Amino acid sequence: MKKIRVTVPEDVWDIIKIDQEDFGINNNKFCNYILEKLKFNRKIETEKLLQAQGRTHKKIIQFDLNVNNKEIYYDILKSNEVEIEAEYFRELFEIYCSKFKYQRELFIYEDKLKSILDAIKDENKLKIKYFSEIIDIDPIFIRREDKGNENFLFCYVEKLNSYQNYKLKEMEIVAILPEKMKKRDKKFIDSMKKKYDPFLGKATTINFETSEEQAKMYFRGFSKEAEILEPLSLREEIIKEYQEALNIYK
Repeated sequence: MKKIRVTVPEDVWDIIKIDQEDFGINNNKFCNYILEKLKFNRKIETEKLLQAQGRTHKKIIQFDLNVNNKEIYYDILKSNEVEIEAEYFRELFEIYCSKFKYQRELFIYEDKLKSILDAIKDENKLKIKYFSEIIDIDPIFIRREDKGNENFLFCYVEKLNSYQNYKLKEMEIVAILPEKMKKRDKKFIDSMKKKYDPFLGKATTINFETSEEQAKMYFRGFSKEAEILEPLSLREEIIKEYQEALNIYK
């Protein structure tokens, strides 16, 4: 028996472990299934089997080429041996949509991401605009929230004398500063890398409007991870649902 050992990125490991649990497949069976199915064809196109029952409604994407793309458009088609333009663009959009949302966000903000990573690598401070505020920061690392879809920059803000997390999509890079970063608490930073919390353990208040019925559907997904305090009518309705569910198991 040959044992295979593979090092994968943490997010890939997380997805695999979640799928193994959700699909009820043990690690050996899962890994061998992946090998059997993809050993000669590294494409997952199983969804095409559903086409026999009819695909979902199609919609049209329409856009104007910008100046840069317009100048080289026919060279692009020629280089890619494109015969049908629509099929070429359809493939591009499907490649993009095949990625997880946090990966798509990194792709969209690639220039911003590269500037941040350059500053981290060279240990330079950054001047950023976050919403309407201009802030000087020490960039430390970029992470996504655990099992979430958003990317955050973990950094130190001297003005606040504290570590902060800023959403990548909400940031604007004003400048990479020549000033070098100071050495920070390595032990704390390492612990944050291992178990990242974009809210740094702080309570977060989120305001939004919804009907009681929609709120009930939304908070059901949190189960024991959230407690509804108000309105009392919604709290009592959730309590009633949980009690009815508990009675089934008595």
